Amino acid sequence: MKINSHDPVMSVNASMKIFKAQVIPGNLMLLSDKIYFQASGLLKGTEVKDTFSFEEIKKIKSGFSIAPFRIVIILNDGDNWIFDQVNRKDAKKFVELYETINSN
Repeated sequence: MKINSHDPVMSVNASMKIFKAQVIPGNLMLLSDKIYFQASGLLKGTEVKDTFSFEEIKKIKSGFSIAPFRIVIILNDGDNWIFDQVNRKDAKKFVELYETINSN
């Protein structure tokens, strides 16, 4: 699948949380029909999961964590994908934009 990451609705720096102490830094991008995560640096291309289509997302929320703020993507099958180290304002805006796009 070809992802157009050059024209996202919004992109934030975030770290995908894999285990309690292991994270993968990168960019979380809100596109018009999906959310896409791209790892950065040496870990680029090693993402555990990189594409979250709107159809498989049950809910998305932001909240406080030990590492500034986080975005949590909750899938219909019950899986939670946590992205830490997100700027507070960016996390809230990301969730608001997702809700606006997904409600149309």
